[in-house]
Amino acid sequence: MTVPNSWAHPFVFQARDGRSWEKMLIGLPDGVSLDGRDMGGWAFSVFSTRLSKQDKLDGEPVRIGLPADRPVTLFRGRGAEREQYRVKNPRLLAEAIGNRTTTNHEPHVAEPVATDTPACALPQIVRGEIADAAPPASEAASAKAVHLMGRLALDDGFTSLMDELVHQAAEAFARDDYDPHAVLQTVADWTGKLADACTEAYGETYTHADILQAAGMALSAITETINEQIGKLTEAGLALPHIAEANRRQRRERIDTYFEERAMLDPDTLLRTTYSLNAPRRRKRSGPWAASTEASRVHSSSMVMSRPRMK
Repeated sequence: MTVPNSWAHPFVFQARDGRSWEKMLIGLPDGVSLDGRDMGGWAFSVFSTRLSKQDKLDGEPVRIGLPADRPVTLFRGRGAEREQYRVKNPRLLAEAIGNRTTTNHEPHVAEPVATDTPACALPQIVRGEIADAAPPASEAASAKAVHLMGRLALDDGFTSLMDELVHQAAEAFARDDYDPHAVLQTVADWTGKLADACTEAYGETYTHADILQAAGMALSAITETINEQIGKLTEAGLALPHIAEANRRQRRERIDTYFEERAMLDPDTLLRTTYSLNAPRRRKRSGPWAASTEASRVHSSSMVMSRPRMK
């Protein structure tokens, strides 16, 4: 099928052994209808191909493909609000996208319908891992924010702080007390100090938005490492029972997802990776997020991990 260029967002999927491959997130706008349901705001991912990557770079409609005999999982939301919707027949999704892209669509906002049936609260979804350590971004990062992120990744003091943050974030999540907004503010404070240093050393200037975006990218970058630590806390019996149960359930679900994605790879790029329900091992990292030694870790007493309390 073909989707408008603005619907496609390239990203890299990384396996637990460190190997990765390129994928594209396809975001659906209002007007994509499945089974009489508007799927605006939902998304799904596909593996990138040479053609799809070239289409994206050229600003042309992006050509993507899905196995015709395998269900497609759409998703929306993050954290505890994440939802999934499985489309058993991918051809129906292709038809819905085709109908949306070939007709003039005007978003329709449905009027509330009166009913005698009392509203029921949706059951709360318990998560065993963090979908993204940072809150959702409201806009794409600026070029300056990306440049500042590069500065952060190469600063030993900052990476030491982030290495310590991994443990504190995992512990907070395990006790059901992780607040991504509070943590982002902490990382933004550290980022602001490094931005000031860059101004003095290189004459670079960064806005508050640049600093906040760079901090968000830095926080998102350690999501997987935080989840590995949450797995260790779960197996050590240090997570709340409902968090531990959800953590084990998600690792089981990841086995199914892994084999679904593995089946879509061609023999030349098939990755030899497996998932385990045991506590994940924290691999030795290299590059800009390499873990510092224990002696060089810096602890910030001002770090706020829990939700702000009402006075």
